[in-house]
Amino acid sequence: MFDFIEANRKAWNKEANTGNAWSRPVDDSLVETAQSGNLNLRLAITNDVPQSWIEGLKGKKVLNLGGGGGQQTVLLAAYGCKVTTVDISEEQLEIDAFTLARHGLEATLHNGSLTDLKFLDSDSFDCVIAPGVLNFIPELEDVYKDVYRLLRKGGRFMFSIANPALYMFDQRRLEKGRMKVKYTLPFASDTTLSQKQLQRLLATGDTIEYSHTLDEVLGSLCKTGFSIEGYLSSKSDFEPIDSFLKDCYFSILAVKNG
Repeated sequence: MFDFIEANRKAWNKEANTGNAWSRPVDDSLVETAQSGNLNLRLAITNDVPQSWIEGLKGKKVLNLGGGGGQQTVLLAAYGCKVTTVDISEEQLEIDAFTLARHGLEATLHNGSLTDLKFLDSDSFDCVIAPGVLNFIPELEDVYKDVYRLLRKGGRFMFSIANPALYMFDQRRLEKGRMKVKYTLPFASDTTLSQKQLQRLLATGDTIEYSHTLDEVLGSLCKTGFSIEGYLSSKSDFEPIDSFLKDCYFSILAVKNG
């Protein structure tokens, strides 16, 4: 079986050292704002989540899945949350650790995959966030079930995910401002691409990604026992695609019912 976890671990270690948007520590001003009681939290590259989504989180236990890189972990800790972060990339976690120390903040950091959360206790978190990470795993339902297990009753699950339409197009043409449909959906790097394309992707250290049907993203969420209580869409901040598609990323607020 293709080891997408190891491939993405290597890819994100590389990204962490090349200025990826998810690997740039937040500005000091945002940390100071969070410490003063005003949290500006992003789950996608653009747009803060509504304040109603994070109301009452101060002092609560928050699990950050795949959110290393000196951003959400730091802001939540500055806000007064008790934060645990799980990330497959050692380098992303190093950025978290460095940024936390620079601001005199603390969080619990674990190097591991969100596909294996058995080491975390059930009913132990008030909120789980997953900022932009679900497109790096092939199946969502098992992750949803784990998140449901980890949350206390009434706990919040906030995540962002790419619009499946983003995976339809020829990336090289798109970068030149030309949109051409190339792939059928759902897309999976390890099966949609030819072996030659996949080997080239691995050689260059790019991420392995998966699109997901809306039935999987939303239907499986409801099937697991969550109710969807908030929705936010945002652009990608990548001009070629934003010229064609406004709803590039979806952010969802779901609540554990049982």
